[in-house]
Amino acid sequence: MASRLIIYTGKGGVGKSVISSATGLKLAELGYSVLVMSSDPAHSLRDAFNISIGAEPTRVLGRLYALQVDPVYEVKKHFSDIQNYLTRVLLKRGIDEMIAYEAAFIPGATAIATLLEAEKLTSEGGYDVIVVDTVPSGEALRLLNFPQIIGRLSRKLIKTASNIVSAARIAEPLIGLPIPNKSVVESELKLIESLEKVANTLRNYDVASLRLIANPDSFSIENLKRSLLQACIYGINTDLTIINKIFHEEIKDKFFNEWKRRQNEMMEEVERAVYPIPVKKLKLYDRELRGLDMLRKCAEDLFKDDDPAKIYFKGKPIEILEHNDELTIQVNVPFTSKDKIEVERIGDELTVKINTETGELINTIPLPTATYYMKLSKARLEENRLIINFIKEDS
Repeated sequence: MASRLIIYTGKGGVGKSVISSATGLKLAELGYSVLVMSSDPAHSLRDAFNISIGAEPTRVLGRLYALQVDPVYEVKKHFSDIQNYLTRVLLKRGIDEMIAYEAAFIPGATAIATLLEAEKLTSEGGYDVIVVDTVPSGEALRLLNFPQIIGRLSRKLIKTASNIVSAARIAEPLIGLPIPNKSVVESELKLIESLEKVANTLRNYDVASLRLIANPDSFSIENLKRSLLQACIYGINTDLTIINKIFHEEIKDKFFNEWKRRQNEMMEEVERAVYPIPVKKLKLYDRELRGLDMLRKCAEDLFKDDDPAKIYFKGKPIEILEHNDELTIQVNVPFTSKDKIEVERIGDELTVKINTETGELINTIPLPTATYYMKLSKARLEENRLIINFIKEDS
């Protein structure tokens, strides 16, 4: 039986490693066997648990284990043949060696390598729950769709090509570029199959959940919105949002009044942006969250009586529908058709102004790349759905 897979994502510094560690500790104390894994080069798991964490599962406490993934090793294991071939091609074209190695690096490879390891461990089912504190980047998510893009017929052609590459090497002097050897082609096939397994695991709503973490500031919240949009585009279920490092109401110093007011605005914006995904809130602590006692307190404050392994939400808060030359974005919103809306496109975002009975609210919605070549046609509210239509520029 496959493990439950929970992936925490968010901008750097929002608290992914600490919350991942606290989640793992809470789960282990509920009786689950748990592996918390990270590819963070800063070795944040070591800092959180306050013990040395290696490249093999390290027992932290009871049924809780931690693993520090070595991203360089994982990238070499999965991508070395392909990257070495690409480097040879660039060197043959006269590209400087240092630049060739940089250019041959596959975007998103580090994140993909971590997810490949997470998928393998999830499929093996050696743990009840696997908690990952890394983030699938946009490049990594696009790479996960590569098997679907090339299709099964193309894969058969690649397999056929692997049988004739030796003969094709005769033409290498005429072409002026190195021909990939059989190991490169076989590595590509193996990678495609592995990516397909990862994509299938991440899209299984009963197994995998993405959880968004943000601090109550505009930078991390914009990152959160983009992550939610990408998850919806690629069919990954986001089941929970966490707002971390909130100032206590007990702070009475006038210096913090504006900070607290702004944080309250930011939290309301997050709740509107992720609706109807549940939102949990965590206060800023008066010390670093290091060691099991502080992690235990964090977990209790965050989850209280909840089982963190539960699936908090299933669904798509944002749906993107294509039809001929039109594209429709449907967004769940905590408003009704009685409220008046104004929609304005500014670059790669939509600014939505909603006039409600309690006053004007403003929300921003990131737009998918497909809309870059389209213009806004119309927008309307239907019950709790904001429906936005785009048409191609020449339509």
